[in-house]
Amino acid sequence: MKIQIERGAAYRVQGYSADSVVVTRGEADALHTLTSPAVLWPDAPPSPWACGQAPPLAAFETLLEFEPELVLYGSGARLRFPEPAVLRLFHGHGVGFETMDTFAACRTYNVLCMEGRRVLAALLIGDAGA
Repeated sequence: MKIQIERGAAYRVQGYSADSVVVTRGEADALHTLTSPAVLWPDAPPSPWACGQAPPLAAFETLLEFEPELVLYGSGARLRFPEPAVLRLFHGHGVGFETMDTFAACRTYNVLCMEGRRVLAALLIGDAGA
């Protein structure tokens, strides 16, 4: 599915498929095609997320460095909830946390970016999201 969003200069999802997510920052920016787990943040290019297929608590702890108000966990092609300690981690820091499949996380991330929210998307993509 291809997504078109014109407003702002944040990094946003332009499209996604079963094995990739395409991110850009406006029409002049190069496309970033992601095929492995990644972190999306409106203010910076996407970065790899070293997490594996079932991210451990330590992988989620690294996301707090961004100081988000909300984290969207895209758990791959199907909904897979993280261990309860992950929810306690974010709740303890006053950060919202939502789990959804990666496609839903991409769509939600774009909407929240358009609203100017400090949203971070941690996405399982490709083989990690299978």
